[in-house]
Amino acid sequence: MLRGTIKIAVAFAVAVSVGYPISQQLSARAAIQRSMINSLDANDTAALQQWPGTAESFVAMLYDRCMRASSGDEMACARYRHGNE
Repeated sequence: MLRGTIKIAVAFAVAVSVGYPISQQLSARAAIQRSMINSLDANDTAALQQWPGTAESFVAMLYDRCMRASSGDEMACARYRHGNE
């Protein structure tokens, strides 16, 4: 009986330790989509779904891309900066 309880406890601990970071990333990606709903086009939204890194690194990539496209105009890229802070 004790071994069964220990196995269940270990399985639960492993599930939580794997599931928690995944759920955090999914909620961060959803927050980006909600907060930047007017900034993301269909291609950016699809790219966010397939992005291998963190949600924060995705926003940093969007900010860098915007800075290059706007020749360093920080005002043009402010919407990405606020999402990254």
